[in-house]
Amino acid sequence: MTTTPAAAAAAAEGAAILDTLGDFTLRENWDKFFALRGTGDSFEWYAEWPRLQAPLLDLLRGSGAADAEAVEILVPGCGSSALSERLYDAGFRRITNVDFSRVVVADMLRRHSRPRPEMRWRVMDMTNMQMGHLI
Repeated sequence: MTTTPAAAAAAAEGAAILDTLGDFTLRENWDKFFALRGTGDSFEWYAEWPRLQAPLLDLLRGSGAADAEAVEILVPGCGSSALSERLYDAGFRRITNVDFSRVVVADMLRRHSRPRPEMRWRVMDMTNMQMGHLI
């Protein structure tokens, strides 16, 4: 699959920002990363939805759940990815998005609370996660 010019430009911009911020074990650097990128757009680290759609939906629909609304999905390190948005729009409702950055979680909550009210958003360190906080 080829990368669109817009996706390539966004990836290059993200890489340039990453190079300037340094240590990403610090929450402050993640907050800076998302603040510098701005709000309202998504950033995909691994692959765009068209590449993930078929294999991911096949896997989730074959999970043994009676319907998509019964499947529980955790998106760790969600950042500003559109993945959970796409999954929600495909019928999956029980999606919990977790990220280290308060900046990105606040932005994503603002962007999705009305059109996707059943999605949950949590600020959490994935290396010290308490599952009770996700319920």
